[in-house]
This record gives sequence, structure tokens and C-alpha cells, in this order.
Amino acid sequence: MAISLAILARFSYLSIVSIEDLIELSGLNEAAAGFIILSIMTSIPEMTVAAFSILQGNPGISIGDLLGSNMFNIGVVVGLIAIVSPLKKIRSDFLVEITDILFFSSAVPLVLAVPFFSASLEAASHLIGAILIIIFIFSVYMMAKARKVPHDGLREGAKSKDRRIVLIKVIVGVSIVVVSSRFVVWSASNIAAILGIPPILIGAKIVAIGTSLPELALDMAAVRRGRINLALGDIIGSNLTNMTLVLGIVLLTSPLTVNLTVFTELLPFLLIMTLLLWRFLSKGQMPVWGGILLIMIYIIFQATLTMP
Repeated sequence: MAISLAILARFSYLSIVSIEDLIELSGLNEAAAGFIILSIMTSIPEMTVAAFSILQGNPGISIGDLLGSNMFNIGVVVGLIAIVSPLKKIRSDFLVEITDILFFSSAVPLVLAVPFFSASLEAASHLIGAILIIIFIFSVYMMAKARKVPHDGLREGAKSKDRRIVLIKVIVGVSIVVVSSRFVVWSASNIAAILGIPPILIGAKIVAIGTSLPELALDMAAVRRGRINLALGDIIGSNLTNMTLVLGIVLLTSPLTVNLTVFTELLPFLLIMTLLLWRFLSKGQMPVWGGILLIMIYIIFQATLTMP
């Protein structure tokens, strides 16, 4: 599984770099579209893990991966960004609005823990899945409609590259991501079965770190280039994609067979981190201590939910 996660992280990043070139070659010039596309690209690992976990009949790995990945993105990636480069003057109505949507979409699955819905869990999970997908479509529509500002370019010089070479790199990169994701799910399922560990915990604690490494690498690079809003937009957009589109598809297409106790223990951590991120964004800055606080909450999450 370690080898598969390393390959997954590396080729996810290479795929993202190639797709950035593809975006430049396509002539897209809207920042909002860039946010949406980039966030979906960085969710490729989560999407492929979700697909194989559904096909293998073990959706708990994907659900744990999605929740854990979102917590890693906010707790570790945003935390490190704040420590390396204290975030000042980051007030953005656009970022605050999509964080509002992220918080709401993260709270929606909590409905599954209500006893009334637990009586008919499969029907309730399908309903929640449909609602999350609708939220994703609505949010993408609102972002694309309301935010049309000049695109400052993700990678300079991309237009000088051959379209065929870029396309081949994208296809090869994504193909390797898909294959490595298949091995990640297979390995995680076997580990969970051998050790008697709930698959959702394997997904949240181990698989999530591997699938979040592309965000870590890409966003740290964006911050070093002075594109803090792009990095934050990618993190929030990626989390929004995970919690609405990917989780919605998982809940809609497969019966919810995860441990609800663990599920409801994971969500509060995610909601707390999202609320703190919204608070800092609304204030327009995130000091170093804010980054340390987010990292500490993630460490507490890892320490609290121990695997037997």
C-alpha cells in the first residue's frame, strides 16, 4: 500500500501539471473556472479510490478517504501555508462564499446519524447522496456565473508546448493514477480484513494522506509563487468537490455499510476545521498561530480515533 500511495501521489501531481498546460492551451481565462477545474483535478485520486471502493463493495474506504482528505487539506496544508507564509489580506468574498457552501455540505451527512433516518439507512444515504450532487452542480453554476475575472495564468510557457505531447502526458498520468488507486484500495481492504480495523478508519488515517499529497505539493508551490488565493481556492474547491460530487456518488450508488459511530466521530472534526477556516477567511488573515492551531487539531484527530 505504501508503494501504491507513493506512485499515486507522484503521478497525480504530474497529471495535474500536464492538465494545467492543457487548460492554458484551451484558452480558458476565467479565475472561477480555474478554481473549479483545478479543484476537480486535485480530486482525481479521491475519485479513482471511490470508483474502485464501490466496485469492490467496500465504500467505507472511500468515505473515510474523503473525510480524512478534507481534514488533511485544511489542518495540514492550510496550516503549513500559514506557518511558511502568514496569510494577510486574504479577504475574498469568493473564498468566503464557497467556504459557506463547504460547511453546509459537510453538515448534510450528519443527518444519517439521526435515528429516524437510521431506520432506513440505505434510502437515507441515497437521498443524501442526491442532495450533495445537487449542491455541487449549484455551487459550480454560481461560481462560473458570478466570478468572471481575468485569469492570470497557472503556468507560463504552456502555450509553447505541443498539444499532442501534453495530451499524451495527461492520458499516461491519469492511467497510472487509476492503476495505483486500484492497488491502494485492494491493499487497504486486505489490511482492514486482517487486522479487524473498520475500513473507514483505514481510509481516513492512511489512504487520505496519500490522496492529499497532490494538494500539498501543488499548493505549497503556488504559495511560493505568491498565488495564495489560488492555493486557498484549490483547497476549498477540492474539499467541496470531495464532500459533494464524490461523496454524493458514493452514497447514491452503493449501500452505506460503514460504522456510523466512527462516521459521526469524523464529521465533527471536519466541521470544526472548516468553521475555523471560514473564520480566518472572513477576518481577512490567518496568523502563524492559526496555522499551528489547525495542525494541532489534525494531530488530535489522528490521536483520538485510535485503530485497534
